[in-house]
Amino acid sequence: MEAAEQSKHLIRAERLCSRREYCGQEMRTKFKNQGLESHQVEKLMTILQEKNFIDEQRYTRAFVHDKSKLQGWGAEKIRYALRAKQIPDVLIREALAGIDGNAQKEVLRRLLETKKRSVKAASEADMRIKLIRFGLARGFSYEDVVSEVKNM
Repeated sequence: MEAAEQSKHLIRAERLCSRREYCGQEMRTKFKNQGLESHQVEKLMTILQEKNFIDEQRYTRAFVHDKSKLQGWGAEKIRYALRAKQIPDVLIREALAGIDGNAQKEVLRRLLETKKRSVKAASEADMRIKLIRFGLARGFSYEDVVSEVKNM
């Protein structure tokens, strides 16, 4: 790859990374979609990491914050999504440790109460099953979901 072409791809990537956080896997996919070869992609990734445009730890912390606080995801769903983005387990554990457990239970409680108003169930047991499934699909632990459903 000639210098002008590399510079063009680098400028485009820097512009993208300055708007929002990207993980390494997302940027590699973008580069490959542009038709770059693996050695070219890795060269550009190294430059982006050296310039601090891509930082897996910063990305992981931001992802956990956004998904837990803004979208109401539980820790399990967040962990699964980060693993799909090939984030190292060490960074995932570190970022998830920053989640406030009491705040997560409050989010779960609000989600379940909202869902309960919209669910149509034939019996109380059917209602509990639907709420438990909903809580699990949102990524909360089985123990927390069952506990909150029993308290409702």
